[in-house]
Amino acid sequence: MKNKILTKRLIDDTSPSTHWLKKRAVTITVALLGLALILVVMTMNIIKYETHLSNGKTVLLALAPVDPRGFMQGDYMALSYALERDIFDAMRPKHPHSTQDELGSELDIELEEFDTDFRIYEPSDGYVIVKIDGNNVGHFVRLADSNSRENLTKSELPIYYRLRNGSVQLAANAFFFQEGHAEAFEAAEYGLFRVNDKGEPLLTEMVDGDFTVIVGDISQEDKASQ
Repeated sequence: MKNKILTKRLIDDTSPSTHWLKKRAVTITVALLGLALILVVMTMNIIKYETHLSNGKTVLLALAPVDPRGFMQGDYMALSYALERDIFDAMRPKHPHSTQDELGSELDIELEEFDTDFRIYEPSDGYVIVKIDGNNVGHFVRLADSNSRENLTKSELPIYYRLRNGSVQLAANAFFFQEGHAEAFEAAEYGLFRVNDKGEPLLTEMVDGDFTVIVGDISQEDKASQ
């Protein structure tokens, strides 16, 4: 009799329904653990963002002209910074250059329209030291290999940059705003950043030529269409 009961239990434990329930329990457990991990990561990112905002040093970076056809894209504006050109200019003596004829020979094309040298920039990381004036605008001083502040004055600040594919990656290359507010941001001349201890810039606002933070406002044309 006992053998029959044990056999029945063994059959029940290995039945398809029991196996499915165990598999489902494992799946639910894994899903819950994954969700918990996602929530932890999100919370940590929020804390990191808030810390960056509250403790970061304020600096305004002048915007560089961009292609007007690609400047405004509905709900965001493409950004480029004057400081990027300063970084390129400072790196020129460190990089070999190719003349028009040399580059044209390599590409099998004629480059008569260009009157500049072409330089090869290797991928690199570094810091650009800026001097902050009375309006919190950062001006180029020099390049540095680290973000050490030992030899910096109180008005100087290191900002991290990357050089990839011949392009300087300094900060956010776009600023998003509410749809219909594009006209208000056409007056932007500076990006307002918070720079943390690592030299990482966080774009928070756009600022006009009078050093006033731009507040998005729906255009008259969009108001009329509503």
